[in-house]
Amino acid sequence: MDFVFKELSDAIWLHEYFIKKNQTITFYETAFQNQKQYILTIDNHKVSIQEIQSGFIQFILIKKRMDWARDILKEYFYYKEESEQDNILDIVTEMFDGERPELMKMVSVMNDEVMIREAILSLFHDHKSISFDSLIKFRLKKYFEQLIQYVEMAIDEYKMEQEYQVFIQMLRDYLANRKACMDTVRIYFGEYGKFYSKEYQELSKEQISEMIDRRLITNHPIYIDSVTIAPLLSIAPKNIYLYADSADNGLIRTIQNIFEERVILLEKEQFWKEKNRYPINH
Repeated sequence: MDFVFKELSDAIWLHEYFIKKNQTITFYETAFQNQKQYILTIDNHKVSIQEIQSGFIQFILIKKRMDWARDILKEYFYYKEESEQDNILDIVTEMFDGERPELMKMVSVMNDEVMIREAILSLFHDHKSISFDSLIKFRLKKYFEQLIQYVEMAIDEYKMEQEYQVFIQMLRDYLANRKACMDTVRIYFGEYGKFYSKEYQELSKEQISEMIDRRLITNHPIYIDSVTIAPLLSIAPKNIYLYADSADNGLIRTIQNIFEERVILLEKEQFWKEKNRYPINH
């Protein structure tokens, strides 16, 4: 059985895959209509159809999937910068690896291996010579359509992340020029964040309101959290102690991103231990 490729790297990948499996395969170069072609020949009397199918599935999942995703970025969405492509493809990879569940809720989840296996199931039984490019064009159309969905979702996420980074940098710039109203602030996260002084005295809403720079709310009403972020930026403390059950919280991550090394994350139990030991409370 012969497999015909236009790309040398594709032929080499599959050749090495079968060699590592100690399976009999030959590889040679030929020309057709003045174009080079690369042919892999597998003796299907020595290598089972199931083994050949498995090899092709792994080839598509490991090598071709991201090659195709990059092509989609360039040809469908006109992303030409390699660095941008890499950033978007990182998101696509995370989606396939199950690391972006929030994005997977918004696309049709595809089982790659099942889709590919169904697409090529009869192919190896019916043909003695198979063009890989024809396989892509005719057999994997649905797979491509779903891959485009994944790439499109990754682009949207990338754009949002870029906007977020610009937003974070703008707030860092604001902070750099802001004089500290308090040296230290403690925030205890329960149902919402409660502000405390260095001496563990809770700050009233009126106290916090007096310190807020109203320009933050006026200029960025959509993006600025008026309950936590705006007060923190306005106070501009040198040290921020955050007491929370988990760091896996969007608001806490944003505070860490803005204030960077000023933030110290602690468990909630630590707050009460420290508060109860503090002299002012005795």
